[in-house]
Amino acid sequence: MELKNEKVCFEMTLNGSAFTKFQLLNKKVNPLDWKLPTARLPETNIGSFDFQGHFLCLGTWGMPTEGEKKAGLKFYGEVNTEIWKVDAPLSNENNSQSITTSCKSPVEKLDIVRKVELFNNSSVIKISEKIINNLPIGRPYNILQHATMGGKFINQKTILNSNAGKGFYQNGQYTRNGYDDIESTSYDWPYAVLPDGKTDLRLSNQVQKSFVSTHIFPESEKYGWATLTNVEDRFLIGYVWDTNDYPWLNIWHQYEEGEVKGRAIEFATCGMWQPFEYMMSNESRFFGHNSFEFIDAGETKHKLYFMFLLPIDAHFTEVEKIQVNAHSLDISINYNGKNKVQILKF
Repeated sequence: MELKNEKVCFEMTLNGSAFTKFQLLNKKVNPLDWKLPTARLPETNIGSFDFQGHFLCLGTWGMPTEGEKKAGLKFYGEVNTEIWKVDAPLSNENNSQSITTSCKSPVEKLDIVRKVELFNNSSVIKISEKIINNLPIGRPYNILQHATMGGKFINQKTILNSNAGKGFYQNGQYTRNGYDDIESTSYDWPYAVLPDGKTDLRLSNQVQKSFVSTHIFPESEKYGWATLTNVEDRFLIGYVWDTNDYPWLNIWHQYEEGEVKGRAIEFATCGMWQPFEYMMSNESRFFGHNSFEFIDAGETKHKLYFMFLLPIDAHFTEVEKIQVNAHSLDISINYNGKNKVQILKF
């Protein structure tokens, strides 16, 4: 399925409803050119679909418990393993075009309705999602946007910027003995203190291992944001969201076969890669933040975020700030010590 205007092309698949392309028409590189085939996924996902581009984790983040496996739950939830349906085909409104899709979760009963809206004459997309709990009981759940960049977009020079705050490392080749010490061993963005030493998370050439760095946001930040910039092809991809919707940011650094294969911007309601039983049986909050959200019986949760593409020039240093207005994203960029605000209207 495709949305396209005079600036960008966007594609998604109904198989798991992953976003597989978001590309400036005058650039040859697609940031969402990343895939993890089912052959590399756990047995729970045999017969489902590849993880690719920007896909959705809903219900759980990580492996299901033994009981959940027997009940039919999948790794990273069900909706990325189901075929979505089109509720409202491509429609043109006053200043945008949109497609609405949905997915019914056969086991977890967490259904989702998603509207993807591309604004005319703009490189901004707005994604609105409704999560519906069709169980007769309230329950903890999680939602995580697994936005993964790869292909020719990711290399040793790719730069990641964000307004994230305190964080801790986990997963990959930096395994933790436990989570009891996550506050005392925490660090402040953009510098992570890993078992190998201190590293700058903004840079892609610092760590030759795969790992996840998990962060919350300062209380002063109403909106969270993160960008990945390809300085050679001179453009960036970015995401902006309300920190009440998604209070966590998980940065995945994928290093394989001697090179960086992917970097992911995973904004979420969760930051601890553990089952609910662990989080409810232990003191697992991180500076007051639970690693799950509660949804009541029959309740509908509403989530919203923006994604965008932006050309840059050869003097790019970093994205310093993103301001969300009623009809624009104001992106402050440092170009060799000089600040320039670039406005994306929607």
